[in-house]
Amino acid sequence: MFVDQLARKHLANSGFYFDYVLDDKGRLVHVFWADATCRKNYALFGELVSFDSTYSTNQYNMIFTPFTGINHHKASVCFGAAMLHDEKADSYKWLFRTFLKAMGGAAPRFIITDECSSMDNAIREVFPAATHRLCMWHIMNKIPQKVGPNLKTDEDFHERLGRCVWSSETPTEFEERWKEIMSEYGLEDDEWFSKRFSLRESWIPAYFKEIALSGLMRTTSRSESANSFFSRIIGYKHALVEFWLRFDTALEEQRHKELQEDHVSLHTMPVLKTSWAIEKHGSEVFTHEIFQDFQHELLADRDRCLVEMMAHDGEVLAHVSCLRHMVSHVVI
Repeated sequence: MFVDQLARKHLANSGFYFDYVLDDKGRLVHVFWADATCRKNYALFGELVSFDSTYSTNQYNMIFTPFTGINHHKASVCFGAAMLHDEKADSYKWLFRTFLKAMGGAAPRFIITDECSSMDNAIREVFPAATHRLCMWHIMNKIPQKVGPNLKTDEDFHERLGRCVWSSETPTEFEERWKEIMSEYGLEDDEWFSKRFSLRESWIPAYFKEIALSGLMRTTSRSESANSFFSRIIGYKHALVEFWLRFDTALEEQRHKELQEDHVSLHTMPVLKTSWAIEKHGSEVFTHEIFQDFQHELLADRDRCLVEMMAHDGEVLAHVSCLRHMVSHVVI
């Protein structure tokens, strides 16, 4: 019934893509689907993909694995989804190759996943040019399970570790803070924390500040937001058809919200805080959500940066040092 529903979707709209694998007994092993809107979203926003394999959601214990991106409103957007029978490397290879085929062969530049060696091997083979990073939210979410009862409820420990992970500006600063915390709380020999430290270049923001789109990769709420969205439809052991109906309804809700945000950005004007033409221009070309970031950097330049040189280019007066600061943060 589930596969038939996907087939009907394809017949109704050839832009709906799906593929699946059966075993020698005719049982469903893997299935992937992406409708025309998912594929269009990927064409627009697919440079960075968040892939999550932490959901078990149906009567057959198949793993729900959505592909998620970030749209022009800084909101989660679905690129496609799949059900896998297991988490072996061959399963992920099939899925990533199927995803690549669905998206016209265009591989993502950056992919964020939870920690999994078989997934890492599949990414290296199928997306060899992609920059692979681990999901910070998933790692930080596991910490209460990895410490004793005293540290589990120690707010100072969690606050300091959070500042160490999220706020360290350089690798050196992160390493010094991390070692100090591990020493103070007696975690120097803890295997789990030692392993996370050895993987630091794969998940700590301080190590990929020079990478384009790193601002999106370090968005703290991305996986949390996607998890909140999907958790509403995966809380029970649904039959596949029931799950599909819930997924489809949730996707409609996500897209309706995007349309509402598009309408607001097109037909309302944000409050300007300077008389500068560049701010007014930004309010006209950016969505409100992106403009807020742009405006924040613009005001930071105005209030905190020293102008080292000024130059005329036609009618444009450029504050050189300020523009350098802005461009490094705002280009998306």
